[in-house]
Amino acid sequence: MEGFTDLHSHILPALDDGAGNMDKTKEMLQIAYEEGIRRIIATPHFFASKKSASIERMEETIREVECRMMQWGFYIKIYQGNEIYYRSEVPELLEAGKIATLAGSQYVLVEFDPMTEYSYLRDGILKLDSYGYIPIIAHVERYECLFEKKERLQRVKDHGGYLQVNASSFQGGLFDEMAKRARYIMKHDLLDFVGTDAHSTGKRSPRMKDTADYLYRKLGREKAEKILVTNPKAVIKGEGI
Repeated sequence: MEGFTDLHSHILPALDDGAGNMDKTKEMLQIAYEEGIRRIIATPHFFASKKSASIERMEETIREVECRMMQWGFYIKIYQGNEIYYRSEVPELLEAGKIATLAGSQYVLVEFDPMTEYSYLRDGILKLDSYGYIPIIAHVERYECLFEKKERLQRVKDHGGYLQVNASSFQGGLFDEMAKRARYIMKHDLLDFVGTDAHSTGKRSPRMKDTADYLYRKLGREKAEKILVTNPKAVIKGEGI
């Protein structure tokens, strides 16, 4: 195993509601390394409606973190990205270079309000696709509209979107709603990516190993590695999935 890629992480210091400072980033990266993560696409939140960290600031912060890792004695490759809160102007902002795609590819990590209407989510995916971007829907298990009518999950994919589930959602109990949804997506071969959505060293830490083990048991090696290794590598390389 060459290590996992985490394509949804708020690990950069003081850029959003994730790691508050460099010490916290170090602790989160140590956890990630111990969990077998070797590549992270850092995805600070981007909100069109309020101030977000600029691409230039993200680039500078990544360089600083990578320099610090040389001193810390372990190394995880960090790529640039954003978790984009969708608004109608997002495609134009992407075109203007105001928002980071994932690792410089055409893939973008997009989130919506959990209570958004399906028509709004669908139209957002279609608009991004029309501009040549490939939307990955962040923590897809959260969207009520997709589970009111579960066939909409496949429609998202038919419209050019991909589905990302948070690793922690698979670890919920038997009656946990997010866990039930995550397992439904997995069982119906709809799962494209798992990300940690890490914000801290506590409940929202960059844990991947238990979920990876679960996917290997339930799906077998070939399907699990496609989700955990092959698909994220394709994003970094800008290749098709």
